[in-house]
Amino acid sequence: MSKSNLNKEIQVKQISSTEMSKARYTRKGSGAYIDWIDVELNQDEINNIVNWINSVPESDRVALNQIPANTSISAGIVFKLKAGREIRIQYDLEKIYITRTDIWTGQMIYTIDQENLRDFFDQQLKGFYFGEDKVNKS
Repeated sequence: MSKSNLNKEIQVKQISSTEMSKARYTRKGSGAYIDWIDVELNQDEINNIVNWINSVPESDRVALNQIPANTSISAGIVFKLKAGREIRIQYDLEKIYITRTDIWTGQMIYTIDQENLRDFFDQQLKGFYFGEDKVNKS
């Protein structure tokens, strides 16, 4: 996989729709349940997310063959692109995973470390874990 493909900029004008969802853990009786809640993103949030991802230097993008099997995703965003492609951004409270199908080689998966995007996800996830913050602050 060519590392230069990891640095292909996302163009806001190519996004035809966005979807975001986040997990919410609740107790019902003696059981625990996970609901997925849809989150509406406004244009400013979409622009910020795209800018944050585009701002990550190539040296801070780590290519993966797949997202590790034991990963527990707590929130995700999908940018549906024109031409049936997509960019999927997933967060597990530690890492941000990006899966892209808008690059000619097919599907590409990588992680990024981007503080603003992590803070955005953490803010969205406040109180999601049985009403508590499970977000790890280091």
